[in-house]
Amino acid sequence: MRRVLRVLVVLLLAGCAPAPPGTPVTGPATAGPDTAPSSPHTSAPAAVEVHLTCTTGNPDAPCVFRPADVSIRAGGTVRWVNDDATYHTVTSTGSLARRVPDGRFNAILDTVGATFTYTFTRPGGYPYYCQPHAEFMTGTVHVL
Repeated sequence: MRRVLRVLVVLLLAGCAPAPPGTPVTGPATAGPDTAPSSPHTSAPAAVEVHLTCTTGNPDAPCVFRPADVSIRAGGTVRWVNDDATYHTVTSTGSLARRVPDGRFNAILDTVGATFTYTFTRPGGYPYYCQPHAEFMTGTVHVL
């Protein structure tokens, strides 16, 4: 199992292939893939990384997803990385206005270096937020 995870991480980092749909790299999480076929004809990257940090220097938004909005191609992956010891979640929602979990994914990243990876196969916008910091810690994955 560890060897399979190592191979997946190497391939993901090398940009050769995305992780299998819904495969978390580490950390407790619930995840499931989208089910539509992917579109290979986009210029968006196949994989991006988003960092969770509470070192913004902004008292109105002390914690953020950096970058908050990312674009990937269908079939691509997003990897979220916790950069500090603050308890965070990466929780999908149907609307940033309501910020209610929609069940697509919900990961807990509660230690420095904790990660969560999700593969998006269907084009569209996928808003997400951090439950403990929902007032100011939000983002959107745009799948092309």
